[in-house]
Amino acid sequence: MVPPRPLLSKKSMIDASFLTDQGYLTLTIALLVISGAALLGGISGFGFALISTPFMLLLGFPLAFIVPINLTLALLMRVNVAYRLREHIRYQRVVVMAGASIPGILLGLFILNLVATTTIKLVAGLVVIGATILIWYNSRRRPMKAWPGAVALAGCLGGLLGATTSLNGVPPVLLLASEQTAPRRFQAELALFFVLTNIATLTLLAWRGRLPDPSALPLVSLWLVVSLVANHIGTNLGARLPTSTFRNLALALALVAGVMSVVTFQK
Repeated sequence: MVPPRPLLSKKSMIDASFLTDQGYLTLTIALLVISGAALLGGISGFGFALISTPFMLLLGFPLAFIVPINLTLALLMRVNVAYRLREHIRYQRVVVMAGASIPGILLGLFILNLVATTTIKLVAGLVVIGATILIWYNSRRRPMKAWPGAVALAGCLGGLLGATTSLNGVPPVLLLASEQTAPRRFQAELALFFVLTNIATLTLLAWRGRLPDPSALPLVSLWLVVSLVANHIGTNLGARLPTSTFRNLALALALVAGVMSVVTFQK
């Protein structure tokens, strides 16, 4: 029996040579997952990692590979959104949230060295399930004013989840949903948060040798092009279509994927 390839290579980067063992069907489905998540994320303003992470886990991609890829794609997709909707952003609030994410990122990197990957996969699935239920619930209750420290706490927890599972948008989305923030401000502030926090997370992941090696570049480049196009279409559609319908669809897909991830986390 051939032993599995080590996930961390001697170059202190994530060994992405496992991609050559993936069948065309798996890679095609992964492309559809990425594009679908990007489209729904563009329409609703969130949900890219919430959808893509559990589905990519189900396809057999290692979580250590999924995290930096999701962060990179989300970063590049949201730059244009943050610029286009810049007049809706409360900059001080977003900067505080992004700054508070750094301690969370560092804590996440520490946890990665202590906790088994299967445990983190299980936690990722549970977080997706819990987040979808809470986001759905918060969007239907009366608006709540954020209590002191809520913005910083959302940022710190986002950093922790981002470094470990790429789900750094969950706490900010819960905060904005509980406040029932206006749709354009919702999209704009999340976009800037993703840009700032993902840059910080990817920088610290690189410092710890947790970025994929260059063998992943061709496939990731294809995913990037497809996700940018899908996200651009979704962002434009989001201004014309009932956003709540697509948010509910994104949450439903994420919930199904999260449940499946929990059921199969040891496989």
